Amino acid sequence: MKKIIVFGFPHCGTSIMKSIIGHIEGVEEIYAEKINVRKHVQRNSSTEYVLCKWPFTEPEFFKAQYKDYIKIFIIRNPVYVFSSINLRQLGSAKTRYKHSIKNYIETINHFNYYKENNKKNLYLIRYEDLFDNNYKNIKDMFNSIGFKYTDKIFENSNFINKICEGVVNPLDKLPVTANHSRYRTWQLNQKFENNNGKTEINLTNAQRTIINNNNIIRRAYPNISKCIK
Repeated sequence: MKKIIVFGFPHCGTSIMKSIIGHIEGVEEIYAEKINVRKHVQRNSSTEYVLCKWPFTEPEFFKAQYKDYIKIFIIRNPVYVFSSINLRQLGSAKTRYKHSIKNYIETINHFNYYKENNKKNLYLIRYEDLFDNNYKNIKDMFNSIGFKYTDKIFENSNFINKICEGVVNPLDKLPVTANHSRYRTWQLNQKFENNNGKTEINLTNAQRTIINNNNIIRRAYPNISKCIK
């Protein structure tokens, strides 16, 4: 059995990427956010792949303890990441720190490094690049991994997608954001498409300044200034 972990930064597409992979026959998807699969895979599982996701990028993902994992590292334009985070109004100090722009820059610094220094079984992709040319970039990645699939996996209406066990979305309209599990489940069951630009840009002045001037961000997003205006 081959192990897969999807990771990156919150609001960058880790959940939807995991969900799309979970549509592939022969993949056992572990629901909720798990940093590894070892304790959560079903003992009687006979699937070829087992899949988990973690919304953050941890240093150990690039070290020996994860050498037997297929690793998928996804980032997203910070203009839309932090507009989304601000909209959700995350509460505790610990949560705000984990979702901070400082942590995002550390994450994208890892992304830039491994983009230039290829590592076995590590696949890097930007959220914005998922949707181009009938999902060509995703298909190239999936083909390299060795998945067997059809274009059906990109049609969310063919599946019941779950963010965690016990929550199946029966709603036709968006739940309130305060109900995290139901809100995220609703999102996972919408059309698989690029949502950048569909939400009003909602950044603090400090966020705008950092995003507009940070060289680490600009390495991944050279035209970032055009998104803020």
